[in-house]
Amino acid sequence: MNTEAGKAFGWDDEVAEVENEFVVFPEGDYDFKVVDFERAYFDGSKKMPPCNMAKLKYEVTGKDGKTGTVNQNLFLHSKTQWQMTNFACAIGHAKRGDGTFTIRWNEVIGATGRFHLVIHKYKTRNGDDMESNNIQKFYDKEETTTKAYTKGAF
Repeated sequence: MNTEAGKAFGWDDEVAEVENEFVVFPEGDYDFKVVDFERAYFDGSKKMPPCNMAKLKYEVTGKDGKTGTVNQNLFLHSKTQWQMTNFACAIGHAKRGDGTFTIRWNEVIGATGRFHLVIHKYKTRNGDDMESNNIQKFYDKEETTTKAYTKGAF
């Protein structure tokens, strides 16, 4: 869990150069690794009641070798139970058909899986066009780790 809130700089501080980790990946399937997880609370909106929320950060490497992160807020509510199911199946904490599951939150960081990303286009408050990635689909762990061998099939 990320417990570091960052550092505020003074006006005359020396600042170390760092690369922007924000990368918009082309639509497609990507392997991911959960690199950060934070427990949070969502105060509610018109569409979603107040509930616990998992703030997840996934590390992804594109086909060009660039590495970046994709963020997701996973709402722990019955309205989004299908998303919780898909996430749990993707990281191997659940298996379809078992009926119930428990996400082992203390094991989420470092968990790996595969998902399909799409590009989300939006406008900022000042009218700038922006893009980010959204997770459209998680693939079940057994789909990505077990490949059936069929004699004569290539």
